[in-house]
Amino acid sequence: MDLKQLQYFVVCAQTGSFSDAAKVLYSTQPSVSKVVKALEDALGMQLFERLPRGIRLTVQGQKVYRYACRITNEIDTLENMASHGMTKWIRVSLNPSSWFANQFVDFYNETYEKNYHFQLTTAGVRSVMDRVRDYVDDIGFVYILSQQKENFLHEVSRNKLQFVPMYETDVVFYPGKETELCDSGKSKVDLKDLDGVRFIQNYQDEFFDIGSVHEESFQWKDIDISVLTNSDYIMEKMLKNSRVSNVSGSYLSENKTGTTPGIPLNMGDSKVLFGYIVHKGEKIDESVQELIDFLVARLHKS
Repeated sequence: MDLKQLQYFVVCAQTGSFSDAAKVLYSTQPSVSKVVKALEDALGMQLFERLPRGIRLTVQGQKVYRYACRITNEIDTLENMASHGMTKWIRVSLNPSSWFANQFVDFYNETYEKNYHFQLTTAGVRSVMDRVRDYVDDIGFVYILSQQKENFLHEVSRNKLQFVPMYETDVVFYPGKETELCDSGKSKVDLKDLDGVRFIQNYQDEFFDIGSVHEESFQWKDIDISVLTNSDYIMEKMLKNSRVSNVSGSYLSENKTGTTPGIPLNMGDSKVLFGYIVHKGEKIDESVQELIDFLVARLHKS
């Protein structure tokens, strides 16, 4: 087994195709297939199911993929160290958040002399979880609905991760300026008021919608999400100039500048929880802990 085999294997798993992987690796399909077969022989297990169209990881392949990601990512880190000296990289994935963006700018400026380097990726809850699990990122910041907490924590634990809550906020409905609810004067809206309303959200799985504890609970599949975007600019423009609305947290999603003030959404005791995902039982790097402490301090000021 060698590093090249692991690198080829990871790209194949991510592309789902030997031919697509060959394009990424600037190689040929037969060559990529041969390298992966050599890795399978070395490990004594089948890593991929060969399908009529593409490939799919086997159960054993999924386990190997996690270790391979960790190894190849560490190699990338070593290469960065070799080319930039002892540069410290902090890899973060997160659900889109203008609040976080504002805090990150301040954190970057405050730690500028430490010469930290950052990789930030916005993604849905599941993707953030996967990226941390596979050691692509050091930490992931997510929002979940409290009604989903039990199911979410089960998924987190199953992936040998842990979720640490940092803040709790109300669920808020932001009506688009062209909607009837915009000038309704309501101090609170109920779920039934959302009938017929179209929504713009960051991701389909926002707040980790994997099934509710109660049938009457809020579920994304029950509403009409007509626009998905991770762009705050598009979100802001659409809320100002169209008939789409948004559901977010009252404080942590301060990306509605200049739009109609949010209206609390009556969801019983349900709240939006903000927190971070890391590997369970593993020591958090000092630089990552520094970022966490900075965010906690900012949240306590609010």
